[in-house]
Amino acid sequence: MNAASLITLTSGWHCEWLELQPDLYEFMKPESVPVLPSWTFDRRRLHGWAAYLYCDFPLTTHPALCWLLYIDSAPSPARIYFNHRYIGEYHAPHPDEPPFELDISARVRTGLNQLAFRVESRSVGQFEGIALQSLPCS
Repeated sequence: MNAASLITLTSGWHCEWLELQPDLYEFMKPESVPVLPSWTFDRRRLHGWAAYLYCDFPLTTHPALCWLLYIDSAPSPARIYFNHRYIGEYHAPHPDEPPFELDISARVRTGLNQLAFRVESRSVGQFEGIALQSLPCS
């Protein structure tokens, strides 16, 4: 991987469903999500459910590299996790605002990494343009 590269995260995703009331939680086998932009909330789970979508991918990092997460569009609101730690919440930007960008350098590690979104049934929108970019740190 060179010093400035862009990694698009469109495929290789999985989805786990969970009920929002913990005493009703059912363990379910993860479902494959072949292409993230085509994912929609399961119509059988429209009320009182959340989806946990995640993608595992390898990275080679270096102390001189910084990592940015870009999101052109996602269901809003959506909680964002990187390597199983909460890093923020996505809210659709207004048309005159730039796309979502978040520095995740402190969470990236060499080897397998995971990006995940927790989306509730009330969230609106779809996934588009999910990417990571490595840049030389200033």
